[in-house]
Amino acid sequence: MRVLNLGCGTAKRDFPEAAQSSEIIGVDISRNSEADILHDLDVVPWPFDPDSFDLIIMQDIIEHLEDVPATMNEVWRIARHGCIVRIRTPHYASYYAYNDPTHKRFFGLYAFDRFLFESPNDLYATGRFLLVRRSILFPKLWRITGVCWLANKFPKRWEQLFAFIFRPENLEFKFKAIKES
Repeated sequence: MRVLNLGCGTAKRDFPEAAQSSEIIGVDISRNSEADILHDLDVVPWPFDPDSFDLIIMQDIIEHLEDVPATMNEVWRIARHGCIVRIRTPHYASYYAYNDPTHKRFFGLYAFDRFLFESPNDLYATGRFLLVRRSILFPKLWRITGVCWLANKFPKRWEQLFAFIFRPENLEFKFKAIKES
């Protein structure tokens, strides 16, 4: 299994799925990272052949990038059919979203829907993914009290009414790249 960790920082192998892989490639712009390849992810195409990876990890990176549609299209290009793509990013109501001056944008739970296979809005998306899972991640206090369960059970209502009251930490997405019709 070939694994790509985009924006790996100093945590290239810190993922359960990646730990079992014999080949993990880390990409980052920082020379202080564990990256195998130094590359600015805002510059496309990335230095990989199409259909190269079985798992792509994007933890705490997409909020730093300029062009999300170009990024998702590039992820799809280098993903093999059936590739799992894991994305974690701060929720727009998160304390972490606003306290990093390198963050360029913030995301809600439905921000990636235009990249889904069944989406009618394909104006910017050439690549298509199936949604495997999406969830709102909370600090321990909100997990213990049941707020986490309620927010994930009724996510649209929670984002509309309670996102800035019961503040989350992150969003987590798991997609599967679809290459065949």
